[in-house]
Amino acid sequence: MHAASNLQLLGIPQLQLPDGSKIDLRQKAFALAALLHLDYHGKARRQAVAERLWETASASQASTNLRQVLLHTRALEARHGFDLFETDGTCVALRPQVRLDLVDLQAVRLVVEPAELLRLIALYRGGFLEGLTGSADDLARWIETERTRIENQFVIDACSAALRLGGAAAQQAMLRLAEVQPFADEVCQVQMLLARASGDEFAVTSIYNEFRTRLWKLLRAEPEPETTALLVPATPALHAAPRQVAPLSPAGLQGTRAQVPRIVLLPPRLDAGTTSTSTPAHIAPGLIEDVTISLCRLRSLIVIAPHSAWQFDPLAAIDEIHEHRIDYAVESRVGLGAGGDTLALSVRLIRTAGREIVWADKFRFGVPEAPARYRDLVNGIASSLADRVESTELAAERTTREPTAYSHYLHGRQDLRSFDLPRVRKARKAFRLATDLAPELAVAESALARSYVVEWVLRAGADPDLLDNARAHAGRSISVDPFDGNGYRELGRAALFGGDLDDSLLQFENAERYAPNLADMLADYADTLTHNSDLPGARRRIEAALQLNPLPPDEYWWTLGGIEFFSMRWPEALAALQRMKNQEPALRLMAATRAMGGDREEARQLRQRALALQPDFTIDSWVSRVALRNRADTELYTDALRRAGFR
Repeated sequence: MHAASNLQLLGIPQLQLPDGSKIDLRQKAFALAALLHLDYHGKARRQAVAERLWETASASQASTNLRQVLLHTRALEARHGFDLFETDGTCVALRPQVRLDLVDLQAVRLVVEPAELLRLIALYRGGFLEGLTGSADDLARWIETERTRIENQFVIDACSAALRLGGAAAQQAMLRLAEVQPFADEVCQVQMLLARASGDEFAVTSIYNEFRTRLWKLLRAEPEPETTALLVPATPALHAAPRQVAPLSPAGLQGTRAQVPRIVLLPPRLDAGTTSTSTPAHIAPGLIEDVTISLCRLRSLIVIAPHSAWQFDPLAAIDEIHEHRIDYAVESRVGLGAGGDTLALSVRLIRTAGREIVWADKFRFGVPEAPARYRDLVNGIASSLADRVESTELAAERTTREPTAYSHYLHGRQDLRSFDLPRVRKARKAFRLATDLAPELAVAESALARSYVVEWVLRAGADPDLLDNARAHAGRSISVDPFDGNGYRELGRAALFGGDLDDSLLQFENAERYAPNLADMLADYADTLTHNSDLPGARRRIEAALQLNPLPPDEYWWTLGGIEFFSMRWPEALAALQRMKNQEPALRLMAATRAMGGDREEARQLRQRALALQPDFTIDSWVSRVALRNRADTELYTDALRRAGFR
């Protein structure tokens, strides 16, 4: 029997022998050990784990791959004198003498000695199976899910233990935890509470300022409101009993469910004198019902079905609606304008708690224009209602200091609208908080996928793992809600940037089927069609997206600029690109456009700015990563880049 080995699955995985030496196992050996421990209680059928480790291989090839990993590990066991796996013809198991850092880590919730807390926190070297590469979709999703679960639980347990124990050792332990969790508000909160319990208010302020500076410098983010609130002592009892402070309660650390707002669109009211056969009476019910359907497709609101909505009396419904735990009601009034030749439509959004009118607008247009304006009205009203609900929810969260998964999602959406890498990563942090609190919130999963796709674009395709992460989160979004077009949209983007043009079109067909009026989806579909050399189809969709979202994010103008470029309309391409608030992502396309328009000096300056941001860019590397259906489009762009001075 060999001496017990120490298997470390946190951080970069490694096997450490009693003498301190480290053994270089294959990555799939570490993944096998993790699967056996977490999912199979230490022992499993060989075929079962083989198919999970090599999910894209045939059953026979997966078995062969597993056998090779076990043979390689057995040779290392014999050479270095350790025991890891025990196998027979059908099963594989972890040997009981193997010591796992994951097991040791669980002791943190029951720790009674400050020195032991410090030792256990030192075990947390980083995320679960950090750096593991080459994993297929299901295995990658499993690793990411377990990584988040283990990290969240450890932070909660370690913070609770530190508050329970107190003293200098607990402060030292939290300082160590902050090194591996530098952006965790919970850790900063505990550090502040421990400093306050010791009577050092200067340290409380210093800890907060350092944390805030770190967040802003690296993520362009601010601390959570609960963290900022700790700058001022809540009560004198805080010094005597820090372990009772509210921010570290399970609800404070783990949060609540998504709390997605519920909205009802009440039946429209007709102005006095409007007959049941008049144009307003004919248009109004269909208009409100279609707005309801459009809101349903957004997936970020829970919309009461028209059949139930129309059971309410629009004249006295708000109190009853609030009793049904419906957060917002939409009232509308239609009628003929002065002279009878115009239609007048009034819409207002009411927050049922307090009967507060949070948005109202009026629409007037000629009766003959009604059929032509109908679709624009539906989309415009639905978009305005959704935007106002989101902004009201964010304002309420800032007032009540009770962020939910939904409000974290909304915060992330705001940051993801900017093509700025620090803000994209800040958005990802918000989306992760949302999915941690509410795994059923499909839109947060698809938004996580979106953040990885955007980062891939901003980094010019430098990291293929970003697309793998995008596929994993998009797939999870679809598994939660198969009728949400956002998941298919992100699968389409990942397929496009991965070079699979046919799959990208298939996924966007699904996305358009489930979210035909989603402006962001239409803009992405336009870009995908541009890569597929379908410029007329791309133009139709970007124009529809701009109608739905007339104050769009930068990527809309970037997409339109690309369509105009490949249509060889250089002034129009440049005009679209110059409307971007942050033009850095599009500097190469702007330089190429300037060069094709004959302005070589401006093209040179744009090229220099682009290369300052991405000095390793080459035309050949771009061609190898970005797929275009028509070779003539590739030649057009590469020729333009060369004219601009790129190599």
